Amino acid sequence: MSNVHLRFVHACWHVGGAALVAVMSLVLLTPSAGAATTGNDGLSVQTICFTVHNMGDPLPSTLYGLRYIYGHPKDSTPAIVLVHGIASSTANWDFTPSWSVARRLAREGFVVISYDRLGFAKSHYDRPKGGDLLLITNQRDMLHQLVGEVKSGNYTISRGNDCSAPQVPSNLANSTVVIIGHSAGGAIVQGYAGEYHDVAAMVQANYSNQGSGAVVQQQITNVVAPALAAGDDYVPFFTNGQQCVQFNIYPPGAMERVVRIACDPENFVLTPAGEFTGFPALEQENNQFIKTTGKIPVLLTYGDHDAAFPPSTAQADYHYWITNCPSCDVTEWYEPNSGHLFMAHKSMPPWVHEVVSWLASRGISPMLGCVRWRYHSSSHQL
Repeated sequence: MSNVHLRFVHACWHVGGAALVAVMSLVLLTPSAGAATTGNDGLSVQTICFTVHNMGDPLPSTLYGLRYIYGHPKDSTPAIVLVHGIASSTANWDFTPSWSVARRLAREGFVVISYDRLGFAKSHYDRPKGGDLLLITNQRDMLHQLVGEVKSGNYTISRGNDCSAPQVPSNLANSTVVIIGHSAGGAIVQGYAGEYHDVAAMVQANYSNQGSGAVVQQQITNVVAPALAAGDDYVPFFTNGQQCVQFNIYPPGAMERVVRIACDPENFVLTPAGEFTGFPALEQENNQFIKTTGKIPVLLTYGDHDAAFPPSTAQADYHYWITNCPSCDVTEWYEPNSGHLFMAHKSMPPWVHEVVSWLASRGISPMLGCVRWRYHSSSHQL
């Protein structure tokens, strides 16, 4: 385990010693409501639950999530919602306590929320042939419902490790929300801003709406299509660790211990069939909604050695954005020495730094009182 510490990066303005002490006390507090895991550095991780409706279903469903915070952030603190992709879950944002996108963003002062999309992992969808009903276009609508609950505070904190335990109301209503999507999650957020216009910024990671690499079609042909033909409504995307590595990892830049977690078949997550059958419609929507994004800032991040969405497709994606939405505020950035799953590469900390810096340049930067906190690790070892 690497040595971990917190230090001040810079003062946001000059203050007296008393004010500084007050801030230092504030960030060490933890919420009292609900069950929480709190680390030695004051980071609190809570199980949270959202109520959503899958389009066409009159019955509500529950989404399982995790909330990462320091102390008692205010309603004015920006919230970041993390949206996972195919065959994954909240775990991809938080592989270990010392190698975690969610925790690093929270240590920058944001309220960070990750969730299992409906039908994935702990967000069960108990309907006959329910996986067929969970179209990926519906997932964007449910993200909209979740964003609304984050902004209103109308979600709950569970006293247990899932949403079957007793719950209490949330103590936050964050009016500023940023959405970040990876892979198929990137496809979901890509057209989100242009459809709903209710977020402060959007970050798309490792996805292109203008084509994909051969490894994507290989997995669909060899694994997904046979399962769909057999009538399965929840299907695998990988059948072994080697496929996972080939799809996700660029070995020269990989964090080997994280790769072993990410590509352990015991950790594979089944994907609702509607994720695949609904994808053509989502891509068509994205091409339209990109054009109506407006002034909401967009950051597009791509892996420079991503086999699933190679640089040629990334360049085409960026070109589509700037051509079809010339008034949009769009920035592109390439994750260095990274494959598709950037969270399992050494590029993850630079990615977090780039996202935080970019958000700050757009006026979205949480300041915990008078100082900005930054998480530092003495090495990349876990």
